[in-house]
Amino acid sequence: MKGREARVKTYLQKNIQIKGMITYIVLLILAGLLSSCQKSNDSFSLLSEQSTFKQSTAIVPRKIDILWVIDNSGSMNSSQANIASNFRSFIQKFQQKNYDFQIGVTSSDAYLAYHYNDNNRSKLRDGAKISSSVTTSSGFRIIDKNTPSIESTFLTNITQGTLGNGDERVFMSMQHTLQNPLNAAFKRQGSYLAVIIVSDEEDFSHADYQNGISSYYFTENASDPKMYSVQSYVDFLNTFTNSTALIRNYSVSSIYTNNAACRTQLASTAKVSLRNPQLSDLTGGVKASLCGNFADSLQLISDTVLDLASVFQLDREPIPESIVVSVNNSIVPQHAINGWTYEAAANTVSFHGSAVPPADANISITFDPVTVKQ
Repeated sequence: MKGREARVKTYLQKNIQIKGMITYIVLLILAGLLSSCQKSNDSFSLLSEQSTFKQSTAIVPRKIDILWVIDNSGSMNSSQANIASNFRSFIQKFQQKNYDFQIGVTSSDAYLAYHYNDNNRSKLRDGAKISSSVTTSSGFRIIDKNTPSIESTFLTNITQGTLGNGDERVFMSMQHTLQNPLNAAFKRQGSYLAVIIVSDEEDFSHADYQNGISSYYFTENASDPKMYSVQSYVDFLNTFTNSTALIRNYSVSSIYTNNAACRTQLASTAKVSLRNPQLSDLTGGVKASLCGNFADSLQLISDTVLDLASVFQLDREPIPESIVVSVNNSIVPQHAINGWTYEAAANTVSFHGSAVPPADANISITFDPVTVKQ
């Protein structure tokens, strides 16, 4: 009997030890699970990022300020008339999409403001001097979307007449107009600047004067070392618009005499320009011929300006394949002509063609970020 009791006692002791070990193992497992569930400084989550922009804010797409630099020399009457009569092709998309735009006009002899120390010569034009005793005026030096009778007002402003100085320096005139404190209200903070040059002459911007007339004008030597370089005006515009190597906040388009045949068609005083199209190439603008279809040229410039202004910079680097873009809750396709594209170097999403959103649209850009979020 005693032997049986001893065996039972031994069995119970072993059973207790086994249960104790099992309990200890279970407790260890539970402790591990609890520890893994607790948030620490080393925990990570990879979640989709979403950048949402409202176009009516100061964030891109921005306000758009458009400066027309018009040759007002003796041979420009027909070209000015063509711009005026086809203006609808340029402005209609800005109006349809309700963009916040401003339009100003200056002339190819506005550079004389510097020579005569008279800023009024480079003040934005609201009309032209028709003769020594007659001038026209629209009353609006800056046209915006709220200006009454926009097209007729632009017609008055753009028709600068043909009594201007025969020494055309469109680049200098552009710079002096933009820097003139009397035009301070024109270039707005954060806006996209679109410059459009219309001239049947070469640009002869340089510092020498001879009674206000350039001595180099008569040489027709656009490569003269005394001329201000085209690159110097790119540098000026980069600084003026706070542009960087990756994001340019402006463009310069040119409507110019593009070949000898066009020169013959226009006037004996017209000159084939090399510098105007070069500035357009360096700034992403449009090159168009004065002898071409003005309606088509102006629409192309308009489309290009809207494309260049419709750029969104993301706040984090995305995995490109994960980007989803929607406008007013409708998915926009990835397409270089009528959709959106991603520029990795600048970390931007750009809209193109028919996909350019209206000014009051809600744009959502959703993506998975490359780096994990702590």
